[in-house]
Amino acid sequence: METKKAMGRQGWWFAEVDGEALACAHKHWLKGRTYHDPFERHKGKNNQARIDEAVNAIKDTKKVVLTNDKATLNANGIVTAFERTGYIAVFEVADISYSVDDGLRFRLAERLCHLE
Repeated sequence: METKKAMGRQGWWFAEVDGEALACAHKHWLKGRTYHDPFERHKGKNNQARIDEAVNAIKDTKKVVLTNDKATLNANGIVTAFERTGYIAVFEVADISYSVDDGLRFRLAERLCHLE
């Protein structure tokens, strides 16, 4: 399988692969091939437009960049932030759903390429 280069930048929820901006998905929220990000860390922070942009990009492209990250947890064990430490792969995704109450869910369908 081909290995490609991903380029992102601090604070951007996307990474560019072969000139295409793809939304990033944190490996932290992956269980098997099922992804669920509740977006708890964004509640009350006026980030809905950024969430909508990422979710709409995932729905449109049906692809994500899976990332390795260092999670920052509060005293209750809730994720408050992520620091991206690397890129894993581009995946095709299926069964995409999003709601404000439940967050983002999807299933990794197929690995399209490895990332460096």
